[in-house]
Amino acid sequence: AAGNLLAVDTGKSSFATRDVLAPLGVDFDYGVVFTGAVLIDGDYQVLSARFLPDGVARDVAARTVDLPGVTTYATTIETDYILADNNEEISSILAVFEHLTLEEMDSHRFIGVPLRVTDDALRERLHHDLSQRWEGVLDCHRNQEFLDVVPAGATKGAGLRALLDGPLAGQSIEVWTIGDSWNDLDMHAVADHAVALPWSPPEVTAACGTTAGSMAELITTILEGDQHE
Repeated sequence: AAGNLLAVDTGKSSFATRDVLAPLGVDFDYGVVFTGAVLIDGDYQVLSARFLPDGVARDVAARTVDLPGVTTYATTIETDYILADNNEEISSILAVFEHLTLEEMDSHRFIGVPLRVTDDALRERLHHDLSQRWEGVLDCHRNQEFLDVVPAGATKGAGLRALLDGPLAGQSIEVWTIGDSWNDLDMHAVADHAVALPWSPPEVTAACGTTAGSMAELITTILEGDQHE
């Protein structure tokens, strides 16, 4: 609607974001993708990007490709890759990819290493181990069944702040955020109005001022409020 901007702030890659939104005809003004490591415009053109240091993605993947219950992916600007599926099923969250070997990783620059970990205890252990081993080099974010390994300092909140301080600098903007997982907490902290979803973990619900049933419900509420101003 006129006077409003839609920014998609997601842990997905730009490739996966396009795969989900384009068939639905969803247009947006800006994207904060790869958990804040990359900013894109509404045409999926990269405005800024941060990468994992050379060799780090392969080192992480080498530690996870043989673990039972772990599906190991690796993401570049252009493509989502899978290195190992030890869950014997593909998640709908990251369902389109190309196959890649550890040896082939040396010819790519990676932004992230998404890990689908179906066991809660193993997910917690990996989160701790990866964060500790590569402290200051990478961040490991929890997102439901996934762990998203990204460059240090990359968060949804940092990406949103970079958008506000960069392409949108100088504009008076009232920021609404909606998100349902732990990796949304940094994003919610930047917002003027933070909104959780009904199935959000308690920590996320507590950090938000209110809850909406869906994105569509929130947008309708905001637009109706604009009409009454």
